[in-house]
Amino acid sequence: MSAAATLRRRRPSVPRGVARAVVRRLPTHVADAIRRPPDHAASSPARRIRRVLLRALREGGIPEGVSSFRLVDNPHLRFVAADSLVLSQLYWYGEQGWEPELLPWWRHFCRHAGGILELGANVGYFSVQGARVAPATRYVAVEPHPTSLQVCRANLALNGIDSVRLVAAAAVADPRVSAVRLSVPSDQLGTPTVAFLGPDTELPADMARGVTTTLDVPAVDVRSLLDGVELLKLDVEGQEHTLLAAARQHLRARQPTLVVEVLPGTPRLRALLAQLCVEDGYRCYAPTRRRLAPVDPARLPTVRLRAEYGNQDVILSTADVPHTTAELDEP
Repeated sequence: MSAAATLRRRRPSVPRGVARAVVRRLPTHVADAIRRPPDHAASSPARRIRRVLLRALREGGIPEGVSSFRLVDNPHLRFVAADSLVLSQLYWYGEQGWEPELLPWWRHFCRHAGGILELGANVGYFSVQGARVAPATRYVAVEPHPTSLQVCRANLALNGIDSVRLVAAAAVADPRVSAVRLSVPSDQLGTPTVAFLGPDTELPADMARGVTTTLDVPAVDVRSLLDGVELLKLDVEGQEHTLLAAARQHLRARQPTLVVEVLPGTPRLRALLAQLCVEDGYRCYAPTRRRLAPVDPARLPTVRLRAEYGNQDVILSTADVPHTTAELDEP
């Protein structure tokens, strides 16, 4: 699975209620056998059957007998079982379940950063991955949704990580704002992957529809978090353009590497990213499974990232970067 943003608001392959009823009662040993990567000698039909089965089971979440789990392809990492699309994908698919194109590049940039700021940590998957490879690095993770924050904290603790400072707030561009309203659509799980601020959001309309829950959450001025930051990740559901604009002075002065989710229908964000390239010396890349693909800033307003590169993240850097995964310092 590579299109994580699409998974956030996708039509399930089987009715979610049916899948949940099946998965909830699934014995743990049976689930472990299904999610275990197949032997290389497995036949093509067996692999196809497994893929179909996994697509159906992932809609049901995680079996109720599981309180925590190890990733099938990286058993050094553990995560709690919670009502989360991210964690369901990780349970069934391991590291291939959530933004696998970005992951090796994220770990690389974390290893080489003097300070890391993650805006929109959700359940802490990238926080765990980044802090594990850079345990001595100053790392701040910001998450406004209280349930997601609680799960994020649990996942950090489960992996023995105490170097990440969690900030229970929504990052905002206006220093006068002390609280904001977080909107959650009806189809989201307990730890939502879509929870957004309005009215200035660039979140596509089909992802923002059907709001049934709103939460008043604390706000923090993004500029107050930027001191010493050399790597900045933003996944904030349509607020990327406002936060980057507020951080522009820091970007010009310190030129941190940026990792930004770029959804369709985000003209202000795309225009700002192009400006950073043209005016501030950044170069833009799309992460893929094999390489960092250069993206001409002139193409940013219209490029269909998921269709061309398999995901909807871009990396902006002023430094020389590795261009293939073979050059990365992965273990």
